[in-house]
Amino acid sequence: MRQASRADQASPQALAVSVPKVTRIVFTALLLDILAFTIILPLFPRLLQFYRDSEHGDQNSLLAWSLSRLTEFQSLIGLDDSSSSSVSGGIKRPPKMDIVLLGGALGSLFSVLQFVASPVIGKLSDVLGRRRVLLISMLGNLISCGVWLFSSSFELFVLSRIIGGLSEGNVQLSIAMISDITTPATRSRGLAMVGIAFAISFTVGPALGAYFANKDLVSSFPGLAQYGLHPFSGSALLALVLLTVESLYLYAKLPETNSESWRLAVQKTVEEERKAKDQKSKENIGSGSGSGAPTSSTTGHVKSTTRQVGPEAIVRLQHSYLARLSFTHFAHLFLFSGMEFTLTFLTFHLFDFTHMQQGALLGYIGILSSLIQGGYVRRVAHKVGEKRMVIQGMMAAAIGLGCIALVSTGDNTVILAQEKSGSSTLGSSVEHVIRNTIAWLDAQEWSRQSKMWGLYAGATGLAVTSATVVNCLTSLASLVCDMGSDEEQAQDASTGKKSKLEPIGKGLALGRFRSWGQLGRAAGPIAACSLYWRVGPLVCYGAASLAVGCVTVLASRILPEVRKLPIRTAIQKKTKTQ
Repeated sequence: MRQASRADQASPQALAVSVPKVTRIVFTALLLDILAFTIILPLFPRLLQFYRDSEHGDQNSLLAWSLSRLTEFQSLIGLDDSSSSSVSGGIKRPPKMDIVLLGGALGSLFSVLQFVASPVIGKLSDVLGRRRVLLISMLGNLISCGVWLFSSSFELFVLSRIIGGLSEGNVQLSIAMISDITTPATRSRGLAMVGIAFAISFTVGPALGAYFANKDLVSSFPGLAQYGLHPFSGSALLALVLLTVESLYLYAKLPETNSESWRLAVQKTVEEERKAKDQKSKENIGSGSGSGAPTSSTTGHVKSTTRQVGPEAIVRLQHSYLARLSFTHFAHLFLFSGMEFTLTFLTFHLFDFTHMQQGALLGYIGILSSLIQGGYVRRVAHKVGEKRMVIQGMMAAAIGLGCIALVSTGDNTVILAQEKSGSSTLGSSVEHVIRNTIAWLDAQEWSRQSKMWGLYAGATGLAVTSATVVNCLTSLASLVCDMGSDEEQAQDASTGKKSKLEPIGKGLALGRFRSWGQLGRAAGPIAACSLYWRVGPLVCYGAASLAVGCVTVLASRILPEVRKLPIRTAIQKKTKTQ
């Protein structure tokens, strides 16, 4: 409370100067948080295999029930052992598929819980303050890692994931805090730091988790085994240490950003930016009408775009725009996360990738995404517009998935559907020619090299998508929350009167926006996995490429051009009558 009051008493000028400092604090804390989150990702297969071995024979356990349901799911999509053995030339059932699917199911569970919790966390941050709610959510994360540290049973491990899914709020609150302290002109640059933190953490975190998984704490502290210490407790301890450092850092350094003083500081900066822009336009006009100087007619057109609308109309626009953004967020992550989940299956079956090769491909995507966010998105998004960046990223995804679909051509993908149904629409002679031709092509070294180039071309498209779409959609959602009135807020600040306009709470709006993305992230892998094993990678990635193309066209029609609208819409003042 003392820290919040100091923030309220600080001058707008001082707060405006401290924006880079607060951004660095938020970025550092978010980096630690996502590192702790990604530590577990490469451990899922071995961790779940450990629980399966330790609970073998217990048919009443949660693990046995979960594996039974997954076996039914595999039969539903045609992956049971009996059908796969009868299919010659089809995609073989991968080893330990139930473990892979169980890891995916736990990931989907986490996303579903985030779908439920994100709006609640956002609303609480609007009422109680970002700093306080973030520290409370960090307490939940610490409890989650503490349970994982001593989760010798699968039930305790699931409990730790549930606690973590319900309490994780760092990402959305970091977005809200950066939105609190940045102007519309600098919003995308600030929010790009969130994407950079993701890219760095998803590149480094899994490697840290795999390394510390080899540090068996049970052998070092055998007396703690009776309390639930297990072979993967080393990674859990590392995550716990990172979250503890993050919590102490936030408590000591982070100010409250959801305060009136910050709003006044941002408003003052916006006014200064506007005056500087107007002054520059006047200077260009006074120096003559050159090629880059705006004419009087152009200036008049810009002034005419400020619409006179009432508070209710602004709120309706906010809800309409946020609904469109949330739908686009859901549709994008439903498709993107699903194909991302099946990428390791494809590289294993078509290229026989080792773990090192899988890591190299994912590392390439992560590093390239980080470079694009830092070198391109942060510098260009506010100039070309977030909507255009979103469209560019989605187009890159459609092209990337199309490239991967093209390298997926092979004997087991051409006639998989016909074989699984027990019949073929192709004549036997034509089918024989196709088989032999594809087999010959697959055996050529130049063919494998060209497919490898195609795979990395597709991965490049996915890296561009990862760097642009979600970040810029989030920036658009944040800008929509800023729609209001500078003039009326300035008058209210000077007179002390409460504004008639009550804009939608930034925390709640961004929480709802994020929750729809998490729902897409939860459902996408299930749908993509089902389609992949049903029809093969060629049809799956080809269909996904077409679907992303359709979403791109739809997004170009429904997403708002926020920077072409007055971010703070002037309100028609009503004369009061006695």
